[in-house]
Amino acid sequence: MDSVRDAIPDQELRPLVDRLLLEQGRLDPLELLLAADLLGYEDYVAWRTGGRSDLQGALRASPKAIAGFLEDSGGYARGQKLVAVPLEHMVWGDRERPLSIGPHPELTRACALAYAPPPERCQLDLFQDSTALLLEEEVRTALVEHRTDRARDQVARLMHRDPKHPRLGGFLRLIQTLDDADANGRDGRVEERWRELEEIGPLAAQLLGHRARDFLGTLWAALAERLGERVDERLAGRPFDPGTGEFHAAIAWTRAGRWERARETIESEPDWLDHPVLVLFHAEACWRGRDLCGARRDWLWLCREYPSAAERAFRDPAFPDRRLADLWSAFGDLGLEDELETEDFPAWLLLEDPKAFAVIRETGDASSDDRATAYRLLHALVSGDDTIDRRRELGEIQPTLLKQFLACRSRA
Repeated sequence: MDSVRDAIPDQELRPLVDRLLLEQGRLDPLELLLAADLLGYEDYVAWRTGGRSDLQGALRASPKAIAGFLEDSGGYARGQKLVAVPLEHMVWGDRERPLSIGPHPELTRACALAYAPPPERCQLDLFQDSTALLLEEEVRTALVEHRTDRARDQVARLMHRDPKHPRLGGFLRLIQTLDDADANGRDGRVEERWRELEEIGPLAAQLLGHRARDFLGTLWAALAERLGERVDERLAGRPFDPGTGEFHAAIAWTRAGRWERARETIESEPDWLDHPVLVLFHAEACWRGRDLCGARRDWLWLCREYPSAAERAFRDPAFPDRRLADLWSAFGDLGLEDELETEDFPAWLLLEDPKAFAVIRETGDASSDDRATAYRLLHALVSGDDTIDRRRELGEIQPTLLKQFLACRSRA
């Protein structure tokens, strides 16, 4: 199992903590583990909903290393004048019960403290306002944890205290969205429910902040389950249709943050490689699941088969593989646009970083066109099977790649 120091170098810890403090206003240990990719969101949700007995077995480093990482983070937070706030982790849903972090005592202690700004000393005449703020927070917590009855009770208390509270209408709309959860997909409502969740997203983000992820994720997962059932012949269990592809279970799973389920659903489509949108979702699912080779295999497949889709992906500021994005920029800086195109990028990568890219097996059926042949020839050359015949054949098919190969050899 990787050490935390390998996953998150010391010099990256403080910026990560600072970002969470800026975005969330506090440092929550579990949010930190999610942001540091030391805990997968799917595993986190499974634990929160009672599907896992503890969290320790889902962590991507040893319990001792994780505990030390959280203690270091807490020390930095205390240095920023934040104070420790005790946490209690409860299962989501109306049947409340405590959740177990695991048997490791240091890990359990580290996960039991968040860090937040010290509470301000409120004037007595601000008591009314501070009570309303506390009620708001109770409503938010109940909504995020899908405790519909508690959310309704807290909204009623808030309404009684302040009938003109500016967020009452929004809270009631989110409660209605939870009330509709049991009906999602019934009586041909799949499309309607999909649009409802899309429309409610901005309001959830406004009222719940980063916790809108959890509020919406569970609802999208429920809709994805519905779409995966072979009940509604119009929408569920059918082959992917790019014209109406937004109503596909795989895309709902991605919106739920359940990347493993998204990947499984995409791979169940016999022709998923023929649809760039599914290939991109599959690549992201691989990346989120820490399958770097799988993700790069998908992106390089797009280079060869759907180059415009690959180009848009590489140019996107949110593209996750910064190493690959940097190499794409370097490829463009060669000044060989008339000789090398996007379809040649996978082969060029074999020259630029053979250790990283020669291990990536090709996706789909082995093609016999010139570019595929050039790729296989270059792969053999950089892998040590360097023969005059292969050089000659590569020069006949793609002379620029041969020149690049010989230049690399001369520099070695």
